Amino acid sequence: MSYYIAQVFGIFVTLGVILTLQLKKKKQMLVVSVIVNALSAANILLLDGFNSGVVVCCVAVLQLFFSIWHEIKNTEVSTAEKVVFLILYAAGGLMGYKIPLDLLSTVAAVFYMLAVFQKKEQNIRLMLLVNLSLWTVYHAVLGSTAVFAQIAGIISSLIALYRYRNTNKKQG
Repeated sequence: MSYYIAQVFGIFVTLGVILTLQLKKKKQMLVVSVIVNALSAANILLLDGFNSGVVVCCVAVLQLFFSIWHEIKNTEVSTAEKVVFLILYAAGGLMGYKIPLDLLSTVAAVFYMLAVFQKKEQNIRLMLLVNLSLWTVYHAVLGSTAVFAQIAGIISSLIALYRYRNTNKKQG
């Protein structure tokens, strides 16, 4: 039964990723990403048990709350915060390490951290392309429907990058 629940979570992750990457405002992207990462952690936990993928998704939720706070307060992310989250992702990845595949989730998490701390939405999307590519392999090996989230995310990111690039050309 947990396998099927995990696959349903993977489908919701897919829908959330598509929605996130099409949103125009960073705060909206961050709020939806909280839900996506929580569901992704549950998806991985149900499919493969406790591992680095679960841990880095939980750290991502924490990072997203900090990022939302910075957006609300209109403040910059400090270097100290970036270092702390880098350490949390690395330590979390090691804490949940079981097989070499777990390294993908840790490296993906670092790119996610870089994406979330970007100011410009376009830079967020570029960093997420790398993140999504790494998670694609991870979820494919796990046999999770969340692999479709990653593939859809890559396609959605490319569409958004193209769409906003053309919008800026017309305005400029």
